Amino acid sequence: MNQTTARLRKTFHYPHDNSSSDSLPEALDEEEQENLIHTLTTQNAMTNTLYRHVLLALPLLSILPYLPSLFLPPPQTALLSLLAVTSLLSTAYLLNSLPPESTGFQFLDALNRGTGTGKGRERGRDEGGPVKRYLPWLNLGLCAVVAVAGLGGKGEWVGFGWVPGCVLGVVVVGKWVMGGVDPEGELGGLRYGFKGA
Repeated sequence: MNQTTARLRKTFHYPHDNSSSDSLPEALDEEEQENLIHTLTTQNAMTNTLYRHVLLALPLLSILPYLPSLFLPPPQTALLSLLAVTSLLSTAYLLNSLPPESTGFQFLDALNRGTGTGKGRERGRDEGGPVKRYLPWLNLGLCAVVAVAGLGGKGEWVGFGWVPGCVLGVVVVGKWVMGGVDPEGELGGLRYGFKGA
């Protein structure tokens, strides 16, 4: 009888809990770490390209409502339409010409670079030239002029005056979010030395 209970005690095991420390994932060696970081960086670049194309459609499609008013008789409406179209084209140009992680506003880019420590963060300091350096600020000022002028307008111009500023805001926020993701910079510091067998 004593042998039977001993045998039963040995065969009965409590089920293992999946959250226990016995089920830790396997460690990655250096080559697997590099492959994982490279894969994540490539996926991030592809996602940034996709979002960039989606965001590029926003200012280009927003131009369409302004085109008919460019040729209407009141000169004030034509001037406001021209300013709005200029602002939207500037937003599209900046979106397409600047790197995905750069908004064009240095203080936002510096704030975003402060969240990551990767080597990819250091290349966005003075890209472009005076056009890419000052065009975001000029575009912001142009958005403000169109919004204020739209307030004094009649009919649909009250709403149309805010479109360039809203589009610029969406594009800047989208690019800022894209710039906040840097797999190589964030995971590079987590590498550990593990020699494979």
